[in-house]
Amino acid sequence: MNQSSENAAALGEELRNIIDHAAALLGAISDDGDPKLSSLRERVSASIDTARVHLDEMQLDAERASERAAEALARWIEENPWRAVAIGAGAGIAIGLLLAARRNRAPDGAPQ
Repeated sequence: MNQSSENAAALGEELRNIIDHAAALLGAISDDGDPKLSSLRERVSASIDTARVHLDEMQLDAERASERAAEALARWIEENPWRAVAIGAGAGIAIGLLLAARRNRAPDGAPQ
């Protein structure tokens, strides 16, 4: 799973938590027969249900988009294997150089 997918999953989970807490709070509030409060509870409950449906739809759309992107990447790699190897090797070299440069620096940022 890439960083963007992880961020989207974390955001989705946080939104679900917010919706669940709002539903719990709504359930804890007693309306004591007050018609205005009862009406408000019904509207908020409907909004919570709508938010859940939209969040589920967004999650499904994100999963589909992620699958399409992975399939497109796999096709590109199959069609361009040597380019994929070269890109991977270049990224590995760049990361190695960055790590080596970082290791050669003193804690205060000055070269050793």
